[in-house]
Amino acid sequence: MPRFTMAVSTSTRGEDAGREAARRARAQLGGARAALALAFASPSYDELESIPGAIADELGAVPLVGGTAGGAVFDGRGVARRGVLVALLGGDDVRASTATAPMRSPDLVDVVPAAAQLLRDADEAASEGFQEALCLAFAPGVRVCGEALVAAVRKGTSPRVQLAGGLTGDDFAFERPRVFAGAEASSDRVALAGVYTRAPAGVAACHGWRPVGPARRVTRSDGPWLVQLDGRRALEAWVDDVRAAGGDPPRGGKELVAYLANYYELGLDVPPCDEPLVRAPMAVRDDGAVKLAGSIADGTRVHVVSASAGDMLEAAERAARIAAQRVGGRASGVLLLPCSGRLAALGDRFREEPERVARALEAPIAGACVFGEVARAHRQVDAFHNSTAVVVAWPA
Repeated sequence: MPRFTMAVSTSTRGEDAGREAARRARAQLGGARAALALAFASPSYDELESIPGAIADELGAVPLVGGTAGGAVFDGRGVARRGVLVALLGGDDVRASTATAPMRSPDLVDVVPAAAQLLRDADEAASEGFQEALCLAFAPGVRVCGEALVAAVRKGTSPRVQLAGGLTGDDFAFERPRVFAGAEASSDRVALAGVYTRAPAGVAACHGWRPVGPARRVTRSDGPWLVQLDGRRALEAWVDDVRAAGGDPPRGGKELVAYLANYYELGLDVPPCDEPLVRAPMAVRDDGAVKLAGSIADGTRVHVVSASAGDMLEAAERAARIAAQRVGGRASGVLLLPCSGRLAALGDRFREEPERVARALEAPIAGACVFGEVARAHRQVDAFHNSTAVVVAWPA
């Protein structure tokens, strides 16, 4: 079965933390071959750009992807607000390959051929008995449209490849997200990893947010910019619904965006999904338009949504149970990619989220907070999420 090992280091220097985490994760593999390294680092490290290189030096010729974390990294030992996580997937029952693509256009057209290379790799792996494929996709947060990312990856990989990943964070500063690919840290590239296994990975995503405002229609949008709701300025209608639901939003600026992102987001009705598809605000304009983390179409039915701590934690556990079913009840390890907004909303209770997921799957866990979540299991359509907990259970 695939082996999944991990370590978090909170050393003061980023390079030292990267080397220590890589060394400890490698030691746990014993004599097993490492197929893929996943690395996430707090962006507050001064030597951020050199962290992936330090990890690569320690691991040698192991493909590496990841990026900056959105507020926290964690493993089974606990949550670190500042640190470096290195997780290794290895063993004889897994193969992996990586690809990168530049971000030269809003529709990320250059990602399509990179994703198609992973599909060719998946076909080759299938001929050797590794019939299942999962693509992990990472892009720098706030600099790309999440919908455009998953559309490009899906076009290149075909429906048979499951998807997971996220938009990398930067501790809520919205200024310094990076993607790691090999020894490089980049702010203008997408990193992809193909994971090929004999049995399917279990991919699931749940959030726990519920409508608290009236149903409204998007009457004007422009890509990720929500301009009007029911013919009114989008921000004005949004804030009115928040106040009616008992919220107390700040007057404007980054404080208002952060408040809405953490407590009162926008839920899109997307049948036949059990939960609304959540979209987080990223910025506001003087005309009252709100930039969302993904595009939104005119005519979409939406509600303001909110969630209690209990709702969020139960949803993460529900995602773990779904992922467990999709790996036949047993997992060898768990990658958890929760939204940074869940960290802000849950506060000190955030540590309960990875604890519950690990307990539900009875498997070692590692992960990092991100600014937008990618998850699409077999036979699913939607792939880009906000304020969601994405669970990837490696098959046993």
